[in-house]
Amino acid sequence: MSQIKTAIVVGGSLAGMMMALALAKTGIKVTVLERHSASERRGAVLSVHSGAINQSALAHELRAIAAGDGRGIESWRMIHQRLQNMAHNTPNIDVHFNEVVQEVGENGGHAYAQTNQGNYQAEILVGADGGSSLVRKYVNPQQPNAIFAGYQLWVAIVEEELVPKNLWPGKRYSDFQEFDGADDDFLFAMIVPGMDGSREVGHRQIGLAWYDNGSNDVLYQSGAVQNNHVLHTLNTRSIPQEIRMQLIGRAQKYFPPLFAKAIQVAIEREYLVATPISEYVASKMSRGRVTIVGDAAHALTPMTGKGFNSSLDDAATLGGLISKYDDANQLLQKFEDLRLPIDTEIVRSGQSFSQSYGRE
Repeated sequence: MSQIKTAIVVGGSLAGMMMALALAKTGIKVTVLERHSASERRGAVLSVHSGAINQSALAHELRAIAAGDGRGIESWRMIHQRLQNMAHNTPNIDVHFNEVVQEVGENGGHAYAQTNQGNYQAEILVGADGGSSLVRKYVNPQQPNAIFAGYQLWVAIVEEELVPKNLWPGKRYSDFQEFDGADDDFLFAMIVPGMDGSREVGHRQIGLAWYDNGSNDVLYQSGAVQNNHVLHTLNTRSIPQEIRMQLIGRAQKYFPPLFAKAIQVAIEREYLVATPISEYVASKMSRGRVTIVGDAAHALTPMTGKGFNSSLDDAATLGGLISKYDDANQLLQKFEDLRLPIDTEIVRSGQSFSQSYGRE
């Protein structure tokens, strides 16, 4: 049995929750530091079963937790809720919300994280803090930033009951559709189960992922993208009113009434998020007692469909290695040796699309 008994996970999104669960399964005491509050967050949609590589028992267990009874495309927040609920019900996982990590590093025989709330230390630290990762800056200061891919997604999830009843599609309506916009933009629209898992008409959710390479000025002017580096997303309130009205008009002109109305509702209810797409081909993933996973280690275009499962594979791999190592440095170096070639190849698999679609 490993002598490594404690871990910090920076970030409580999908990658962070899966990593916490994977480490906790080995008996490690895990502290998760999440910058947001515990209140519900809204994301896009994804498939838990798309692009699976790791077939270990731990990987299957993590996938089963995330998927619940679902087999197809589901909302991000439903999957996150399952993972978060399991973490809350796992005795050796402590999740701390509203913890903004300001510095990470190593101090003697421990890794540490300093936050706006206090200081934490453990034997290893895992950065699952997304495409704009702070932990990445420590792990690889020579390559600290993900690169803007030249386009964004307008992302939202809307309850079906919020659009007019006459627009509700029937049960046999295709779960996934694509529609072209005015120029190079296009919309992926999905009908997914409701938060209670219901597939009944009127109780489902409408997922929206609108690819747009013609609105990059909004990202630059807002500071979401600087010097070709993605710093953050934009919530609806941060999107200029003029742009919001333009989006509603474009949707009404080019997309079917159901999805045009869903976009309007998403804007009016401030569900819409502007997500600049970034890519990061890592040259390293670990430094001493600190490592990075998920988008922090391999930010990639959603067009690959592999983001969730590459993060799951990160978690299953590190969880599977723990029992074999007493030395944290050796553990995380072995983790890098196993995951770096795979993760970099996954990012590169989507770069041809980004190079052809993205604009400055």
